[in-house]
Amino acid sequence: MRRYAILTAVLLAATAQAFAQGKQPKVKSKSEATAVQAVIQAPDPAARIKAADDLITKFADTEFKSYALYLEADAYLQMGNNEKVIVYGEQSLDADAKNYQASVLLARTYATTTKSNDLDKAEKLGKITKYANDALEALKTVEKPNPQLPDADWTASKNDMAGQCYFALGVAAAYSNKMDEVAADFQKTADMDGDPTDLIRAGRVLLDIKKYEQAITWFDKAANHPAANAQVKDIAAKDKARAQAMLPKK
Repeated sequence: MRRYAILTAVLLAATAQAFAQGKQPKVKSKSEATAVQAVIQAPDPAARIKAADDLITKFADTEFKSYALYLEADAYLQMGNNEKVIVYGEQSLDADAKNYQASVLLARTYATTTKSNDLDKAEKLGKITKYANDALEALKTVEKPNPQLPDADWTASKNDMAGQCYFALGVAAAYSNKMDEVAADFQKTADMDGDPTDLIRAGRVLLDIKKYEQAITWFDKAANHPAANAQVKDIAAKDKARAQAMLPKK
């Protein structure tokens, strides 16, 4: 499983604390404060989407705009709507080009939705590379959002976000036939990413470009990932068998 639960809790707690202490970003009225809290405290993705829309509609100049749009994009991710993840993620960056969380989300979403025969593949690969590298650069210096958050948890969260970026870069490299970069980027994914299903996705990208032996490597790594549960292991095993069946007969 992705560390989304940890990341969301971390980031929402940071926002709530900043709001409570009057730090930037700031609200301008009690009604805006109520709208911001509705986004933060939304009980499910659908409620968060509605609350974010309400905030942005009623308070067009809110300093929470980029963050609300990012949370809306993340809510759509949880609902499986990748098109709207991209729409709202890019709107989040339009509101604040330094929103590294949105950059991570966009890099990974473009990476998981790009295929070898896409007519706009070159454009997508350019976006993957830009968003992933922007996020990696930001993660080098980003400060812990909540002083009370244990350093180990913050390091794990940053590593997970970096791992997602390297997954995205590995996808871009694979579709650009830069196989040395693929191996290096996907290995960083294996080392840093908290979600073993990204390694399954890495293997499927290699299947898509007919690199069957390399694909098997990443299916094995997914199955052996510390966070791999029985379902992940089963999917990895089935994908590995599919890759093995595609190998040239000796």
